[in-house]
Amino acid sequence: MPDPTPGTLDFAARQNPDGEALVQDERRLTWREWEERAARLATTLRDRFGVGKGARVAWMMHNRSEFYDLAFALQKLGAVPVAIGYRLTGPEAAYIVDNSDAKLVVCEDRFAPRLDAARSQMPKVAEDAFLMVGSGAAREGALPKATAFEDAIDQGRREELLAEARSGSSIIYTSGTTGRPKGAFRDASDPRMMQALREFTIGVVQGFGYQPGDRHLLVCPLYHSAPPAMAGITHLLAGCVVVQGRFDPEETLRVIQDERITSTFMVPTMLNRIASLPPEVLRRYDLSSMRSLIVGAAPFPYPLKQKVVEIFPNPCVYEFYGSTETAINTIIGPEDQLRKPGSCGKVCPGNEIKILAEDGRELPAGEVGTLYVRNPMIISGYYKNKRATDESRRDDFFTVGDMAYVDEEGFYYIVDRQKDMIISGGVNIYPAEIEQELRNHPAIYDCAVIGVPNEEWGEEVKAVVQLREGERLTEQELKDFLADNLADYKRPRTIDFVDELPYNPSGKLLKRELRDRYWKAAGRSI
Repeated sequence: MPDPTPGTLDFAARQNPDGEALVQDERRLTWREWEERAARLATTLRDRFGVGKGARVAWMMHNRSEFYDLAFALQKLGAVPVAIGYRLTGPEAAYIVDNSDAKLVVCEDRFAPRLDAARSQMPKVAEDAFLMVGSGAAREGALPKATAFEDAIDQGRREELLAEARSGSSIIYTSGTTGRPKGAFRDASDPRMMQALREFTIGVVQGFGYQPGDRHLLVCPLYHSAPPAMAGITHLLAGCVVVQGRFDPEETLRVIQDERITSTFMVPTMLNRIASLPPEVLRRYDLSSMRSLIVGAAPFPYPLKQKVVEIFPNPCVYEFYGSTETAINTIIGPEDQLRKPGSCGKVCPGNEIKILAEDGRELPAGEVGTLYVRNPMIISGYYKNKRATDESRRDDFFTVGDMAYVDEEGFYYIVDRQKDMIISGGVNIYPAEIEQELRNHPAIYDCAVIGVPNEEWGEEVKAVVQLREGERLTEQELKDFLADNLADYKRPRTIDFVDELPYNPSGKLLKRELRDRYWKAAGRSI
């Protein structure tokens, strides 16, 4: 059979067959063992469920090593993984399954009741087209025709299946600005992209200081775009990924010490919790193995950055700007972290960035405009949503609506968000979806959802509500109303009732004015 293509997991498996590839708690898999599990699973997915090139397979689970069995198997088949956030409600998850045209769903047993209750909203998925991860103890009789994940592996054949060289396609759903999430579809099937993608990956590897044989700690949720991407670079270099099921600040430090972790990706909220540990706890752990502590997904406040730099003995803190849609666009390394407060770095190799005015003019250094990016990793578009795709493009440049400027040295600064997106603990939350649910309550006349300051999470969700004349409603009653249809992280933490919301003469809701009331005391606007 042909040799595997460099830059694929199969190639890495040939390079380091007896080295560790995956660790979670007591489970430790070598590259040879992982590759065999993936190959067996791939044959079952192909022969029993008809999964082939381009097929969509949705998955919903916590951080588990089984995710990697699935991901490697789908690469071997050239299939497209579709991530479902495990905090979503049944109807929210079902929308993603149906919209993505997935015909097979892999889920952790604890989520089976949630998906079972929404079965009618997934008409393209057959009753037996479910794989169940876990012991089944949390299943409670839901999805009765599902196949156990380990059985699917055991029933597969050990067949030499090489990962598709162009198998980097994926669909990751971002919360919808119009009430429904959008599927960010990255189609890697075009062979012309491959050389550009390899060069882009090399730039990221060099930019973050990755090395062959790294041991990467995966602690952020896998259903986001950055965590699996950062861990995936380690795997492409034949290194090992250590999976942490849930984040605990002190446990994270213990894992870094005991597993001699060399790289990890965290959001600022996690680092804030680590930095808040008592000094005697911080001194208890040896963190000297860490070479690349990568931070992103939300603003990294300078005071927190200073604390983190002090906690880790090596100069290892990297920060980046990017998005699900545009991948990694800028990187700032340890040497500039404290020298350039507020910057998210310089252009990452493989990217071209423009700061544009509303009329499309490119702006000079120091002037704030909309940040547009061009690189080979930009999504092909929002799946089945041409309008949203077109609105985000200007020629072959793409924007997620962030406002920024660049200084004379080429360092970029994100200063605001053009859209009303809230970032809480590194998670993107879009107000329109929440407002849509609020307006379903018969007592509500008008409403607005905004992000307000939160010391731990950066921002939290607040709803400002105007009731219909003569109606009465308490904050708890409204929270209870939202509980069935919105994931917990989307629900407003606080609700204010007002007599009237601010509008301008043309009828546009003045959200900026509304936000300013809460942000003024915080001394920041993002």
